[in-house]
Amino acid sequence: MVPFYSHRATAAAVLAVALALVAPASSALVSFFDQPHPRSSFIAKSLLVVGSVIQPSSVNAFVSDASSSESYSPSSSAASMSRGDSSNIDKSTVVYRPLSVSVSGVDVPVAAWHPTALKDSTTATTLQPLDSYKHRISVQKIGKKLAGWNFIPSFANRNFSLKPGAQNNNLRVVTPTQQQQQLPSSPVVILSHGYLGSRFDLYPLAEALASEGFLVLSPEYPESLADSFDATIIDPSSGEIQTIIDRDMITNQLLLTLKQTWKVTPTSFGIVGHSLGCGTAERSGDDSWIRVCLAGFPSSRGNGSKCLFVGSTNDGAVSVNRALSVLSDNNYVSLEEDRIRTMMAEGRQLPTLPPKASLIFTGADAPNHISFLSEETNDAMVDFLSPLLPVARSLKIPVLDFDLYQLSRDSRACGDVVVPLVVGYLKQTMNM
Repeated sequence: MVPFYSHRATAAAVLAVALALVAPASSALVSFFDQPHPRSSFIAKSLLVVGSVIQPSSVNAFVSDASSSESYSPSSSAASMSRGDSSNIDKSTVVYRPLSVSVSGVDVPVAAWHPTALKDSTTATTLQPLDSYKHRISVQKIGKKLAGWNFIPSFANRNFSLKPGAQNNNLRVVTPTQQQQQLPSSPVVILSHGYLGSRFDLYPLAEALASEGFLVLSPEYPESLADSFDATIIDPSSGEIQTIIDRDMITNQLLLTLKQTWKVTPTSFGIVGHSLGCGTAERSGDDSWIRVCLAGFPSSRGNGSKCLFVGSTNDGAVSVNRALSVLSDNNYVSLEEDRIRTMMAEGRQLPTLPPKASLIFTGADAPNHISFLSEETNDAMVDFLSPLLPVARSLKIPVLDFDLYQLSRDSRACGDVVVPLVVGYLKQTMNM
């Protein structure tokens, strides 16, 4: 069976051709691609138009997180947390670190969030506010993933600055020096982004979890749109493919680095997946891990495993109907949407949730596939794709629901419900 992502990729490639018919490329770009491969050149120009005609907002030059990631080593003087002891954590401030792990000799970026020192510590006053998260959208990666091209130049890529604390203006995000704070030995939650996603897709959730005492790690997987590493390793002597880095290799190396290099002793594990990331959540860890699956497929693990599934009838990329049999066969308890929405809007504490629970949004205003992601990353992508999206709507071609999101702009509203729900569920099931 051909994965549904392949159909989306084909559709997006068709859109690129359509754009080439209606949007002229600059003479410099045309000249650059005057090669003896007219068909490849023709479509490649359309991809370059996407990167060149748009002037995205909030774009700053920066050194990518991949190159500026800390070569982290633990500090013996740093504070750590024990299981269930978050009462002294300063919930108004969280720490962000751009880290990396080495997978088969390749540096893979990992975004990390964790709580600050205890309330009565003077450490927090010395921490520097984080100006922005550095986010990149790679036209090169679009070309590679959609058409297998390796000749699109890097100048077509776009860099974006994402605002920390965008979902919660009362939250302060800081960046300590290496000597100021160690990664805490606390409950660990891994975030697994989807196809052509980003390690910042769920950063409002990461910030909220860190403020409650969790250590949150969000690795960049090979399908990431940032394209900060090459997952295909070539043997220099033979020219043959030596290794292809996949999601499982990255997750396994992250866990190994967490314990052996960063000297963290996790008290429990959780993993949150979006879309394709739900498969990563299902495969990772054992039955003691707590899983949250957003806009994908619920976990079918047995043996007392725990999972929260959140989907939507307006999801145009992964039909929620495909999850219903799994939910039924695995005894998921359905949560009432109206009750959850009311509780979140009133800031009330969640009641004890079932170990296996599901929330399915319904109605005309239900979220679409990417409504579950951060408003900042979604807006960046929509701004980037804006010349294509009207064409997508007119041709009725789905593009992972970015065309729908351009109209709904509902990430913040969705996050107001989903973020506290996920945080509450993980706090209950991971004994926080």
